[in-house]
Amino acid sequence: MNPMERQPQFEPNLEVMKLPEINVKEERGATLLSVLLKGYNSDWGENEHELPIEVNKFFEQNPLNEKSIKFLREIKALEDDGTDQEVLYNISLTYDHPERINDLLDLIAKHKDYITNPQNLREQLVVILSELEAVLPESLKNQMNQATAGDIEKRNKNIIDIETRIKNLIDFFKPSPQTTRVRKITLMPTDFLYRKESGSAFQFGDEMILRSHIDNPSNLEHEFLHSVINPIIDKLSEKLTEEQKQKISRLGSHRLRVEEKYGEGFYSLLCEEFIRTYNDVVQKGENPMTHEDFVQKISEINDEQFTELLQKNKILKSRYDQLGIKNLQNLKDNNQEYFDRFEQNELRNIIFAFYQKYIQEKNDKITFEDFVLREFDKEV
Repeated sequence: MNPMERQPQFEPNLEVMKLPEINVKEERGATLLSVLLKGYNSDWGENEHELPIEVNKFFEQNPLNEKSIKFLREIKALEDDGTDQEVLYNISLTYDHPERINDLLDLIAKHKDYITNPQNLREQLVVILSELEAVLPESLKNQMNQATAGDIEKRNKNIIDIETRIKNLIDFFKPSPQTTRVRKITLMPTDFLYRKESGSAFQFGDEMILRSHIDNPSNLEHEFLHSVINPIIDKLSEKLTEEQKQKISRLGSHRLRVEEKYGEGFYSLLCEEFIRTYNDVVQKGENPMTHEDFVQKISEINDEQFTELLQKNKILKSRYDQLGIKNLQNLKDNNQEYFDRFEQNELRNIIFAFYQKYIQEKNDKITFEDFVLREFDKEV
């Protein structure tokens, strides 16, 4: 048999999604959920902006009621083995939008099947958020509203740049409208209680809701790309063997698997690394970090800078503690061990090389989805 006959044939998908309509709008339920989580644990989220400071002051004088504490404790909110924040925020987005409930339930059934009674979980959370909203003082609400209004104004003034960023991603990946079913993007104003470096993407029907800090524009691109990459990996999953899936899990970085708690599942690791490799490396015209790059990097810092980084970065401190690194010279002496454990990223190297192949072949007759489904299983 001709080897070419054994290869699956893919018809080029030339239809590319159009730039979605983009609006900036507050999601009141998500805002209230952040306040609730802050009241449950004052260390959660962001603490430097004036809003979290004021929210913490309020809860110091008015502790969260026992009903809310009991609910969050029972679902083990903010704990690794409990109901994750993503689910809670998805639910919170139905607070003022009951028309989203069916999409919410479908999403939970597909991706969060450990939640046995999502309707009951939603009903409880909505009641708690409503009761919280009722007891928040008008002064704090006004302060939050002013921050939100100011952020919305800034984003609307910058809407052309936001549209350009999304358009550039569409031009590069050429997503199919049948695969990336996004016709409308609702961009939430900055949640000043949430971590600045983090964001989220939620989808209800053909509407995608993006949360990203206004000072972290690359994160907005990251979150949008989940609507492009995740459904492609869904399709790729059907082609990969169990052995290939296990290999992908083994090759995933320590940062993703352990430090950021993505675990060992190949699907999440692959989605995240496809997106991060594009955002952090390909888009910047760079290459993945090598051991030589790392040695050069640490040679350029001094003892004072090392100490400052150690004080500011909890992840770095944890890494150094694990290897018994106390000072800069320790790091230099153990540079290979540190690199192999914390910086080496074999999955990124594979995906970066794959992107280079796509860029070389990129033309108007092939989409990124076509290329992934045709070629990526050969890489692992």
